[in-house]
Amino acid sequence: MDFSIVTPSFKQLDYLACCIASVADQEEVSVEHIVQDAGSPGIEEFAEKTAERLLRQYGGERVKTLEPYELVHLRTSRGYSLRIFKEKDEGMYDAINKGMKKGTGKVRAYLNCDEQYLSGALDVVQEFLKNRLNVEVVLGDVVIVGTDGEAICHRKMVKPGLAHTWTCHFAALTAGIFFRENLLHEGLLFDTSYRVASDAEWFVRVLRSGKKIEPLQTNTSTFMESGENLGLSPTAKEERERLDASAPLFFSKLKILWVIVHRIKKLISGAHKSDDVAYEIYLPKGDKRKAFTAKRLRTTWPGRMLNF
Repeated sequence: MDFSIVTPSFKQLDYLACCIASVADQEEVSVEHIVQDAGSPGIEEFAEKTAERLLRQYGGERVKTLEPYELVHLRTSRGYSLRIFKEKDEGMYDAINKGMKKGTGKVRAYLNCDEQYLSGALDVVQEFLKNRLNVEVVLGDVVIVGTDGEAICHRKMVKPGLAHTWTCHFAALTAGIFFRENLLHEGLLFDTSYRVASDAEWFVRVLRSGKKIEPLQTNTSTFMESGENLGLSPTAKEERERLDASAPLFFSKLKILWVIVHRIKKLISGAHKSDDVAYEIYLPKGDKRKAFTAKRLRTTWPGRMLNF
């Protein structure tokens, strides 16, 4: 299997349907999509309807022998497989870890319910990694959209620095992060003691391990800004302070320097340059991708202006 994509899920079935559709229509790659649902009301009916729709649309077959907690397992004729588990967890990152351990893909990623892959994204990632065998983590650019699908801003990635990530801000977006399976074999799973900031803590460990990380400089994903995102919660602030406190003292003392260095890197790389952006995504209740175009799309995120 080329890719294993894990989606943690709880009470977001309309968004989950869009997320699944955006993975199922990827071409030129084989993908297993593992959904770890913590017990959303109606998940059993959702799993059945989703399986019927995908098999009707793409052809394929169901896997008859299911694992514990597994509601549905199907394989389409175009190299996509979907496994939906209804399984209790200790939070989002525990769900992701459970899904990662079930996966078999050479490249791994996790995609939240309110996130989607753009058409052809996984094929681009695979070709990039084939041509750069020493690269172990890839960072795709992400388009932030509203609940109506209209673009809010465009987040272009640069390689985050260790000090900046540890003490200031995690500058990458998980919707665009892809990594080789060997990271899991080396124990780089998520720390479940964090409820919101485990992705930042995980990336600190990835950076400290010396993994080769490169920006893809291509849009791979969208993130839907619903106003309910955990990254803005009080828990996120508390966990950010906890992660900051774990850093070496001189990292914390020079925090303003790391911010300046990061912003200079973004300016030099062109990450603050506004571009015209065309993209197609799924909207709830829709059965096809809807096309959008944004002219000179801003790169700063309203409401998060300090997170450069």
